Amino acid sequence: MPPRPKRHSLPAESGRALTLDSGPDAFDPLGGDGPLLFLGLGPEPAALPDWFPEAGDGAAFVERPETEAALGPEFTAAIPEHFRRLKPEELTPGLFRSRRVLAFRQNMRLAPSFWGPILARHGLALLAPPPARPVVWLPGDEHGLLFRELEAAFTAQGLTARRVPADPAALPALLRDERPLLFFSVNFRGLDAHGEAFHLLDQAGVTVAAWCVDNPFHLLSGIKAGFWTALRLFVTDRWFLEPLRRLGAGHVEHLPLALDPAFAAPGPLPERVGPLAGRLLFVGRSAFPDRAGFFAGARVPENLLAEARDLLAAGERPDFAWWAGRLGIAALWPGNEARRAGLGADESGRFWRALCLGRAPGLTVIGDDGWRDLLPGADLRPPVDYYGGLAAAYREAACCLNVTNLILPSGLTQRHFDVWGTGGFLLSDANPGLDIFPADLTRSVTFHRAEDIPGLFKRFASDSPEKRDLARAWREELAARHTYARRVAQVLASTGLERPRPKPEIGT
Repeated sequence: MPPRPKRHSLPAESGRALTLDSGPDAFDPLGGDGPLLFLGLGPEPAALPDWFPEAGDGAAFVERPETEAALGPEFTAAIPEHFRRLKPEELTPGLFRSRRVLAFRQNMRLAPSFWGPILARHGLALLAPPPARPVVWLPGDEHGLLFRELEAAFTAQGLTARRVPADPAALPALLRDERPLLFFSVNFRGLDAHGEAFHLLDQAGVTVAAWCVDNPFHLLSGIKAGFWTALRLFVTDRWFLEPLRRLGAGHVEHLPLALDPAFAAPGPLPERVGPLAGRLLFVGRSAFPDRAGFFAGARVPENLLAEARDLLAAGERPDFAWWAGRLGIAALWPGNEARRAGLGADESGRFWRALCLGRAPGLTVIGDDGWRDLLPGADLRPPVDYYGGLAAAYREAACCLNVTNLILPSGLTQRHFDVWGTGGFLLSDANPGLDIFPADLTRSVTFHRAEDIPGLFKRFASDSPEKRDLARAWREELAARHTYARRVAQVLASTGLERPRPKPEIGT
């Protein structure tokens, strides 16, 4: 019985060990005609002429120096003598088109920062994309987060906003027909874990930007390669700026959520909701989608949960930053350690919401059935479509209540913008992120402890000159400085894609 081949295990870019596959099936044919070009040799280069008899004179290869060094001198000595060694910079479009290319399948899992640009250049050599056009690609569909708002805002800036599939496999065919100026992703939508989509777009000269609306480290827990540090990154919560920079992010910028004036358009209150006059309204999910699956395997000590509950009762905020510190998490990426801090923050947030909603007088909740267990006996109304009646609900209620999720230490919610924009009135916990607004606007409508809510609601439940003046001042502030059109203008300016404003017509 022949001896079993030696198994080689190398550290991958993700930080985990990767056992290298062997055999002819470990290579992917990438097409082309002519002499063979191997992108990566796999762990058994001596066997390649047997597996691929056409690998005769003229065969060439590229290998990552770090991989070759890790496999040792025996690996180098086993490379067939007639194989021509090429440097990455020698891989021109013409050379790619004159070769039959075989790629070691695990390249992108092992070292995506090295192989990603090479595989992207190969793909572009076959695609030959057209010249860039004033277009922005928005990956996703009409149900995607902030899709409508961004589409309208980019269009207002003079760009054609194009919806494209979130599946990265669709990119080559799309690039064959059109090359945009900007690929703008929300929460890394449309980008794969190892960066193949990013490298293809980057090599094509497309600016790639990602807006982390949710916790960036929760999102990055699904990213296995360091390509994200080369993205134009935007975060809704400024707390994450420095941690991301320490991990190598070359461009990261604070970009809060905003107001879409179209959301505030007049419309009727859905009949199934029922009357809201005089009520304190809270709208939201009892838990984010697939919460159990996302936090599967994550655990936090009960003594820290007890400590967090005591802090919340005293008006403190044991948020994601607090949990990361108390858990002693040394690295928020790569890996899933950030989810442990997130679980602690989410559990704290659930307790905080229950504490606040339990003290809220005249409360009506619009949300899912999960609230029945969390708030027994509460006035629970059925969910309302975001674009089909929620604005009317905000307007009809005496006041709306916001209790911020502690997963974002200083991130604002969409309610901080929507409620005021519709003509409603918002009472919010004192989130540090509110300092993007004037203090004279936030001071009167925020609370630090759940016990403060009844008095605050009593103050603003009825119509009064103070309430009308505050609501008007909030609407003016948001319309002047905090719309999605302004956020998109910031994105374009920071990426160097700012569009010239159209000149006014004579006489206007």
